[in-house]
Amino acid sequence: MSRRTSGKWRVPSLVWCLLAQACAGAVSSQNTAADPASPVTDVNVLRESGGRVDWSAARNLIVYDRVGRDGYYDVYVMGPDGGNDRCLTCDTRGRVPHKHNGNPAWHPSGRYIVFQAEKVHHPGASREAQPGFGRHSDLWLATADGERFYQLTNGPATTRHGVLHPQFSHDGKYLTWSEMYQPPNPLVKRRLYGFWKLKIAQFELGPQGPGLVNIRDYQPGGPAFYENHGLSVDGRTLLFTSNFHAAALELLENDIYIMDLEQGIPVRLASERYNEHAHYSPNGEKIVWMTSAGNTNRGTDLWMMNADGTGKIRLTNFNDSGSAGYTGQRMIAADSAWSPDGARIVAYVQTSLLKQTGMIVVITLDPAIAGTTGPSPALR
Repeated sequence: MSRRTSGKWRVPSLVWCLLAQACAGAVSSQNTAADPASPVTDVNVLRESGGRVDWSAARNLIVYDRVGRDGYYDVYVMGPDGGNDRCLTCDTRGRVPHKHNGNPAWHPSGRYIVFQAEKVHHPGASREAQPGFGRHSDLWLATADGERFYQLTNGPATTRHGVLHPQFSHDGKYLTWSEMYQPPNPLVKRRLYGFWKLKIAQFELGPQGPGLVNIRDYQPGGPAFYENHGLSVDGRTLLFTSNFHAAALELLENDIYIMDLEQGIPVRLASERYNEHAHYSPNGEKIVWMTSAGNTNRGTDLWMMNADGTGKIRLTNFNDSGSAGYTGQRMIAADSAWSPDGARIVAYVQTSLLKQTGMIVVITLDPAIAGTTGPSPALR
């Protein structure tokens, strides 16, 4: 059974179809002129059709998801120049469910790729299981050659269950992700996207194959939406998005947080307008994330800050009418991943949340300004 192909610009967000169009709706009226101190030197389209991304330091390959002609997402691997593109979850002869497969992330060894896979049978619509929504899905693992698949989680086939954004720790010993336990309900405070938990488990290679043990969950702000973005380089701090600070009428608010795993106390790093999809740089000193701050057209762009939330600077100007990259339509910069050397960022950008269409771009940085190259302080 074969299925695949293209599209043109999109973004992982947790609002369902009709709510998704408003996701970046509450925005600032600030000037969006390009920052003269921006470290960005170039932005190029890598693929005109693509989705959520991750970049392997061990293999220097990019894994991403893409919707096919059959309407389902699959997981693909390509070179950093877009060449040698191949599908991992196509034509797997039943070794993985042939529905939505996406939101992939590399194991640091380069041997495995974790991803979300829609259950074969479940209540509710298949659209809710698209990689950006994550409902009715489990975590699966593939070998990098796509020859073997392992199911890591098996949640209940109910309308309450889902998984999102799995990420391995930098040493490969842990896997983090988000897991839904209550479905979306816009009439309940902080439940527009559903109620989710942050999950951390040890990743082990046992006699029966890879698996997860000693699973822990966190809700540092109480019942709310939590989107996992992975552990810091030293493994002590969890980076995530949540709306637990949102007031009753602030339905679309999401902020970026870090949490020391021993202390369990969340610290808010970015709170202006809508924020999501944060990722540590390879050296652990910077964080890139998506925000609608500074945009008047309800679009989002990528910004960068220090790991403690200071020094915020805008990276892209997809929504600035005075920018050379402006196309005249609203853009939603979303998921991203760093190159192994910290000199580039591969990013997923959408033009339609409802149609879930988008492209993959590569953003090149000036290392002297960005401060994202070199070893992590934890490794010096």
